[in-house]
Amino acid sequence: MLLVTLLLGACSRAPVHTDVRQGRLEGYLDDRVEYYLGVPYASAPVGGLRWRPPVPAVAWAGTREVKDIPRPCVQFSPVGGGLMGKEDCLYLNIWTPAQKPEAPMPVMVWIHGGGFIVGQNSYFPDEGARLAERQNVVVVAPNYRLGIFGFLAHESLTAEDPSHPSSGNYGIMDQTEAMRWVRDNIAAFGGDPDNVTLFGQSAGGISVCAQLASPPARGLFQQAIIQSGPCVNPMASLEAVNDIGDVVVSELGCQDAADTLSCLRDKDTESVANTSPPDPTMGFAEGYTQWWPVKEPQVLPRQFMDAFSSGDFNQVPVINGTTRDEGTLLIWLSHNFRFKPLKPDQYEARLIRLTGSEDVAARVAAQYPLEKYDSPFDALSEAFSDGYFNCLSMRQAKALSAHVPVWNYQFDYDQAAFYVPWADLGAYHAAEIQYVMGKPWSFFRSDFKPQERPLADSMMNYWGQFARSGNPNAPGEDSWPPYDQRDLTLLFNLENRVASGVHQQDCLFWSDLPYLRPPYP
Repeated sequence: MLLVTLLLGACSRAPVHTDVRQGRLEGYLDDRVEYYLGVPYASAPVGGLRWRPPVPAVAWAGTREVKDIPRPCVQFSPVGGGLMGKEDCLYLNIWTPAQKPEAPMPVMVWIHGGGFIVGQNSYFPDEGARLAERQNVVVVAPNYRLGIFGFLAHESLTAEDPSHPSSGNYGIMDQTEAMRWVRDNIAAFGGDPDNVTLFGQSAGGISVCAQLASPPARGLFQQAIIQSGPCVNPMASLEAVNDIGDVVVSELGCQDAADTLSCLRDKDTESVANTSPPDPTMGFAEGYTQWWPVKEPQVLPRQFMDAFSSGDFNQVPVINGTTRDEGTLLIWLSHNFRFKPLKPDQYEARLIRLTGSEDVAARVAAQYPLEKYDSPFDALSEAFSDGYFNCLSMRQAKALSAHVPVWNYQFDYDQAAFYVPWADLGAYHAAEIQYVMGKPWSFFRSDFKPQERPLADSMMNYWGQFARSGNPNAPGEDSWPPYDQRDLTLLFNLENRVASGVHQQDCLFWSDLPYLRPPYP
């Protein structure tokens, strides 16, 4: 019966066509939404284009079918650790309402998370369809280069092109190139190129910070939404990460080559990916944060907080926020998911890994003592959530709000669906995405529970209204006050309420600690 349903659904998808600068596209119409999946926005970054700034997509002859989710960029699967994806990955997905209004629609560009080492623009064909249809917006989701392919820096790469005397940040440049493509082509899908909202979660949220701070992104978006993107931690300098580049050159056997870059680019994808792979345990492994945005003169010339505090950034209205229990998912992935639950005697070692200091770790352990919690998992989750997400997010809200309108939130609902239903993760990292996109993360149901529907509706409405006007409140309403000296935060749960001083006492503790450090060894 399921197969018959799927076949009937596939047969009901009528083809739709749109012309962009590179040529004609054929997508499909399904349930009042047009789907264009796998649209190339840049040339394949392979061969001589590996570790170069993205190059615009080339034109094609005839009609190009874009009906399938593109393969992700090269990465090691967090489930099993196997190598997956491909280097030819710079494609984006577009969902646009079939019924186009007379005026161009707002555009929402989604940047996926995954620590800059995993993730993809969409896991399911309809990922952005409900937001597009219910909010009358055009949703766009690009892939961008990850890991060693997206963030390798080396002196040879820096010296290669006098017009771009830098290296690293290729993944960030890909995101900017996708927004250029949107600027040049989105009108063909009913979108307004002059009203673009950039939104992303986790590494996607940090990417939004990067685009706010990046001079090349100026003018490409008019609103920004940072979801669980802690952008306070300083980036490593280009000089510091060159050491990692030297290790890569040596491990690939290119240190004595007559042409170092030709040697590197001649290596096959698997050899490069396995040179310095990220550790699959995500939250607590030495390799996790090795591939990350870099402070360098062309793309990210200032630390995020220096840019935000000084006002020297791309000034647009901002929604900023976190989930209450950010740490639970990351610790679960690192331990419980791998059948290695956190033990009491591991607690201090994990705190040292987080803070980089035995002294600071001891102070954190005293603030979050094991005897106060039901398990080491709960203790570490709360410390991790407060110190590395919630309090950092509050700091960037304060810095940004001195220059642009900011609306701060915390996702507080602790019964959000999760694909592994027996995992009790509370208001976990990424839990809010399903409510913004309008589809529960469950293999067992296609819609939210009746009591959850108002929560999903409210988040979709706030995000959509923000995309329309730069203010999440509907005209004449003020249910979500802007962030200012009153320190107001909207708590998203089954009731939704505004609270003052959220995490204030916790953040006073963390603000006194010298625990911030570059994410590189």
